[in-house]
Amino acid sequence: MRLLKRLPGDDSFELITFDDNSAPPYAILSHTWTTGQEITYKELLAGTGINKSGYAKLRFCGDRARADGLQYFWVDTCCIDKATSVELSTAINSMFRWYQRATKCYVYLSDVSVPKEVTDAEAFRISWEQAFRCSWWFTRGWTLQELLAPASVEFFSHEGKRLGSRISLEQEIHEITDIPIDALRGQRLTEFSVEERTGWAAKRTTTVKEDRVYCLLGIFGVFLPLIYGEGEEYATLRLQEEIQKRQQGRENYVQDLSVPVSLPFPRNELFVGRESQLQSIKQALLSPNTHQRMTIHGLGGCGKSALALEFAYRALAGHAKRLVFWVPAISHESFKLAYRDIGVRLRIPGISDDNADVERLVKETLSLENVGDWLMIVDNADDSQVLVGVENESYKSARLIDYIPHSNKGAILFTTRSRKAATDFTQGNVLELNDMGKAEARQLLARRTTRQALLNNEAAVDMLLETLAGLPLAIVQAAAFMNQNDTPVSEYVSLLQHAGTKVELFSEHFEDPSRYRSMDSTVAKTWHISFEQIRRQDPLAADYLSFIACIDRISIPQSLLLPGGSVVQQTKALGTLTGYAFITERQQTVPGFSKERLFDMHRLVHMALIWWLEGHGERADWACTAAARAKDLVPYGGHEGKEVWGAYLPHATYVAELVSVVDGAMRASLWGRLGQCQKTLGQYASAETSHRKAWSLRKEVLGPEHPHTLMSMSNLASVLKSQGKYEEAEAMNRQELECTKKVLGPEHPDTLTSMSNLALVLDRQGKYKEAEAMNRQTLAQQEKVLGPEHPSTLTSMSNLAGVLGTQGKYEEAEAMNRQTLAQQEKVLGPEHPSTLTSVYCLAHLLTHQQRYSESLALYERACAGYQAVLGKDHPTTSACHQHYADALASQKQSQLVIPPSRTDSTQSTRTGKGSKLLRGLAKIGIRSPKSSARKA
Repeated sequence: MRLLKRLPGDDSFELITFDDNSAPPYAILSHTWTTGQEITYKELLAGTGINKSGYAKLRFCGDRARADGLQYFWVDTCCIDKATSVELSTAINSMFRWYQRATKCYVYLSDVSVPKEVTDAEAFRISWEQAFRCSWWFTRGWTLQELLAPASVEFFSHEGKRLGSRISLEQEIHEITDIPIDALRGQRLTEFSVEERTGWAAKRTTTVKEDRVYCLLGIFGVFLPLIYGEGEEYATLRLQEEIQKRQQGRENYVQDLSVPVSLPFPRNELFVGRESQLQSIKQALLSPNTHQRMTIHGLGGCGKSALALEFAYRALAGHAKRLVFWVPAISHESFKLAYRDIGVRLRIPGISDDNADVERLVKETLSLENVGDWLMIVDNADDSQVLVGVENESYKSARLIDYIPHSNKGAILFTTRSRKAATDFTQGNVLELNDMGKAEARQLLARRTTRQALLNNEAAVDMLLETLAGLPLAIVQAAAFMNQNDTPVSEYVSLLQHAGTKVELFSEHFEDPSRYRSMDSTVAKTWHISFEQIRRQDPLAADYLSFIACIDRISIPQSLLLPGGSVVQQTKALGTLTGYAFITERQQTVPGFSKERLFDMHRLVHMALIWWLEGHGERADWACTAAARAKDLVPYGGHEGKEVWGAYLPHATYVAELVSVVDGAMRASLWGRLGQCQKTLGQYASAETSHRKAWSLRKEVLGPEHPHTLMSMSNLASVLKSQGKYEEAEAMNRQELECTKKVLGPEHPDTLTSMSNLALVLDRQGKYKEAEAMNRQTLAQQEKVLGPEHPSTLTSMSNLAGVLGTQGKYEEAEAMNRQTLAQQEKVLGPEHPSTLTSVYCLAHLLTHQQRYSESLALYERACAGYQAVLGKDHPTTSACHQHYADALASQKQSQLVIPPSRTDSTQSTRTGKGSKLLRGLAKIGIRSPKSSARKA
């Protein structure tokens, strides 16, 4: 067959020839011809006829196909070379099949108009319904097969406005044509008698009298050579003879049967997308003379059954004689009832006997090679024990999967939510079905929304599809709500943003003819069934689910999950959750911790889990468990193990924000830990936010003078200082110091730390004398209370050295810096951040004395140490590298301007650039010496 394709950036088209059995997805046009105005095959090749009215039909069909994501389309006037009798005969005999295989059929009604002011024609039928009922299209012979053969038929006005589909207009079409609604819904035409089908065409006419017969070839599934000139009567006799031959010429009882289609749902005319998956299934299952099996596996609600149903109808369309069976594997009972129904339809002898072994009889019959081609779909096999388990252990009954037939004429397609079940059924042939892409999701929403005016806000549509994460069931449920309540998409998105209404929306029942009536089709209930299955089958996996519901859904480290169970049990539990597609493993690891596995949870699954826990009254307990786990794993800052605990911070933040289910004291503790970790990582703004929350909660829960509350004040003041907010930091330090003295006493270590912090803030603001005095007082007290080698004492020594250098007291500052550095190397080690800070400060002090050789060596040591301990992106690491580069530049400049012999080691050559360095040091919390040229 030939298909049309629009040329890019042009208003012209090209014809591409495909084999009938390998044609890509395409749309097809149904219309009535206007004499002299249709584009012919020769005109299309020559590029002429562009001014004909028929050319507008090509544009219309091409535009509609592109909107539906289809690259190719077919129009009878120009895709068939009618000048060649052989091609014309082949085309007419193939026409029904071509319409049947089309993804979309667009009916263009040239005699139905919609007023210009009507923007949503589907909502205002009164403006066109009378013209629709009288349309010439319903009187033409060829349009009968064009109405019945395609999977999806959509009607459009002369202006190209959508009027509805074969399903939405089925009552009107039934009244116009007398065609039964079951036939309009896709029921197999062989289930209707020859007389009935003949009657559907009785009032239809054709331009050529023989075509009144030839247009029925596809309706009866027969083929005839075309003999124009034979007359309608003789053509009718030939048709009747061919029909009789088909009815009488089959060789065995099974082939003689007109087996009714056993599909449980009508064909879904609103099905969109998934073309690549349909092609994969076709290639895997419909190989001639080989038995093939395949499993579609994916998250509940991703459209597995819908995909299987669409494939079933396409398989029927591609091979009229193929038998298709649908077996729900929801339970042992549903499986057995479906098998009994298959046996009755096949008229298997003995199938209705009281003690009939129904499963064995069906298996044996379908395993025979003379039955013909068949396809069996085993749907909803989510609980693998239904098929692979033994129903009654005491009687050693066979497994249901042992009754699945095997024949080179047959194929089996399973659908399941469980990856484990998928590998049990078809180990090497599994198709994982993921969420829809953005384009397909948008098409589905548009197709399912009856009034397109409801989707007039593009930004809201994008936000809705992002929230629904491309899950087909969620999109269909949203469209159903908007349709039923005439709710614009922007209003629906607004409802989704409120937690209370969100639960209601995802639990809102809606009618869906393509889903089992016995199963709730809402998003929430769909997954709740899976949650209950996991709780029964894998308790540790169920615990993981409950835990994950209380932490962030992105980048979940395995080490964060609750401890318990053996390594094998943990591996199996994670396998269960990934098998149900509730979590997916990230293809990356935490830097520096290569064995850590990270997982993400689907956005809507996370929501449903929260509702599930709330419904069972368990959310508060699990939230407290998650909070305790985060408290155990997240330290009070410090650089040790930050490659590991850094991955825990988003989850600790999530738990700390669970205001309604986690108590204030626990949340305050988490915020305090988060603030210190963020400060360690140089994330000062985030640390400020965390410490403010911790302080606020502790004031409320513990009181303003509790030691923990005062510690939060001190931590907050520290990060304010790190951001240069010195005035606020000083005020808070003074307030906290007074309270600490009052509560803990003047010589308590926490009081002395508060004094040291206040001295640092005073230093930053240029209050050098007050800062020096406080530093000396603090140092003396700490040496007395804590000892000369305590880390806090050494920090105070370093701070005092800094303020001395800032005032130009270089000799004393240098001596104290060297003493501090030596002690820190001994007590803390050479790579400790405090040790590196002393190295950094000494380097800076020496630079301002133009002692470049020693200062540069110290800078190199500090840069290397910071990069290893803090990381290359930490603000202190970056500042150290910058100061090292500036020191190198200063050295080069001094060599050019001042001869080495004239250098005075006690005099600064500081410039504006040096002042910039000092401001940079102060910004990140590093003391800077003061040159003699700068006033205090």
